[in-house]
Amino acid sequence: MALNTNANDLVHFLFYYHEKKLRSMNQHESIKIALIDGQAGFRRRIGHLLEKAGFHVLIQAENGFIALELLQTAHPLPDVCITEVAMPEKDGYETIKRLRQQYPAIKILGYGIDADALVIMKMLQCGAHGFTTKSIYIQELQEAISRIYYDGVYFNTASGKTLLEQLRKNY
Repeated sequence: MALNTNANDLVHFLFYYHEKKLRSMNQHESIKIALIDGQAGFRRRIGHLLEKAGFHVLIQAENGFIALELLQTAHPLPDVCITEVAMPEKDGYETIKRLRQQYPAIKILGYGIDADALVIMKMLQCGAHGFTTKSIYIQELQEAISRIYYDGVYFNTASGKTLLEQLRKNY
């Protein structure tokens, strides 16, 4: 009899886990993404991994100029835009400013190679909703996108520490 109870518990656990996983996957499916990064290989790889995780990547662009052109004809618009700091032609700062002016409903996640305090603060001043480093795992990027989408803000540990240190220096 104990074997049946444990087997039933295991079956219930597996169904619960599977249902929870499906719910979280379906949650991602509704989030539409624009990905702006000057490194084509990196951009394609991240785009592919996000699609595989259930996000819908609408736009991939090598710089802000191209992204803004693509947004003019995009329907529907992305919910979240992930933009790199350093890009050719139109950098992340200028891109964020234009996105906030022209598409205020789009939430913006800035990212860069490292968590430099001046870079993070400038991105936030331009209108980004958060910042992360490019060296994060895909699961953390998924969390960042979801947090930006649902909560309106996200900072990974490295960028949070950097901002805290900068605030303490200035205090």
